[in-house]
Amino acid sequence: MEKEKSQGFVSFETVDQIGTMTIQNGKQNKIPQPDFLDGQVLLNWMERDELKGIIITGAGRYFSNGADLNMIRSHRENSSSFCNSLQKGKSLLNTIERLPLVTVAAISGICFGGGWEIALSCQFRIATESAIFAFPESGLGIMPGMDGTFRLPRKIGKSKALEIILSGRTIGAEEALELGLIDRIVPNKAHVPAARAFIDEMTRDRSLRQIRSIVQAVNNTLFLAAEDAQREESILFLDLVQNELLPEEAREQS
Repeated sequence: MEKEKSQGFVSFETVDQIGTMTIQNGKQNKIPQPDFLDGQVLLNWMERDELKGIIITGAGRYFSNGADLNMIRSHRENSSSFCNSLQKGKSLLNTIERLPLVTVAAISGICFGGGWEIALSCQFRIATESAIFAFPESGLGIMPGMDGTFRLPRKIGKSKALEIILSGRTIGAEEALELGLIDRIVPNKAHVPAARAFIDEMTRDRSLRQIRSIVQAVNNTLFLAAEDAQREESILFLDLVQNELLPEEAREQS
């Protein structure tokens, strides 16, 4: 087991090639600025610890209550500086979304605004029975700013996403599951162990090269043109044939 801290309010832990990234910023785990973490930190951690999956969660009762509004208000007179921070934050979430491994947001309590945008950048979301979700920005005269208006429609369609974002209403775990916003509901306080078991369930007895190749190939369908994604699949497939394909006798024993 290995622990380290970065930027004071995000901690990292690795156990058996599964990493846990925990947001720790007071009781509500507010996001103090859009670029709350350097994406290169995640890439370095992934390679150094040979991670096959990452869990993102919040310390204590909340996943995250979203952005610090005082921080947003403080940038009203300096939009260029805030725009730069915002673009770096978007780049961070893009990095999370494109990681070639299994990513799971383990959610308890409040998951609002920027917190929900972080969760949406993961491939899977596991939430407790008491988890609640919302984009409350519309009630403050603003809107989601870290690609919530992009990722939410991609998950549930334009009309439903528009209704949720404009109304700012709160969604409980059961509705979130029905909408396909989360993948599993678990008892309160069981979200992180459940996320770990979920990753282990998918990746057990799979090589790191195989896991990353499969995830990368699926990711490519979202971020590359069709012909390029198909070409990359062939490259990844042939690499696995050359380096990972089990001999016939081993396959029969498995």
